[in-house]
Amino acid sequence: MEIAIIGAGMGGLTTGIALKKFGHRVTIYEQAEQILPVGAAISLWSNGVKCLNYLGLTEQVAKLGGQMNDLAYIDGLNGEVMTQFSLAPLIEEVGQRPYPVSRAELQNMLMDAFGRQDIQLGKRMVSIEDKGQHVEIGFQDGSTVSAALLIGADGTHSMTRQYVLGKQVERRYAGYVNWNGLVEISEDLAPAQQWTTFVGEGKRASLMPVAEHRFYFFFDVPLS
Repeated sequence: MEIAIIGAGMGGLTTGIALKKFGHRVTIYEQAEQILPVGAAISLWSNGVKCLNYLGLTEQVAKLGGQMNDLAYIDGLNGEVMTQFSLAPLIEEVGQRPYPVSRAELQNMLMDAFGRQDIQLGKRMVSIEDKGQHVEIGFQDGSTVSAALLIGADGTHSMTRQYVLGKQVERRYAGYVNWNGLVEISEDLAPAQQWTTFVGEGKRASLMPVAEHRFYFFFDVPLS
């Protein structure tokens, strides 16, 4: 089957890899002119890692993942440990450890696994038309393609979602602002193999280990 996927993020790439695994012809169309290293990092928990393992990416994702053995919450005002425990029972029960990973490195790995030759950049979708036996997709550059199936993985402003629902879903503010990034691990901040979260005044600061001796950090602050 000829399948078009709109969006070369994690969802689009992983779906594309799976569909190719089952013998389909898949092309991914991405509106960005180039893939930039944005988003700092994400947490891949055991269920997500198992999905990537199933797709034959066991070694690749393990190479990107940080060694996260424990979890702790710390009172950010006085430094007291509120709770701290090992993730070993979880890992033993489900048979897979979770991995915090750099988002850009994960995306690059998935692009390589999918096949960069089948990813077209600079393709902003502007129209969708159901032709019965196929769907016709129009792009901002004036080009069109036909596919037996269209999968929308086009993010928060998804045109595919708008087409299916007949309306655009409004975004809802969660009530807090998040800052995040990657820094070199320092034991002065937190243990190197622990997900540590400092909380207080309705705010939190988290540190998670990713590959290459780095912490993924994120700060959440309630703001209007």
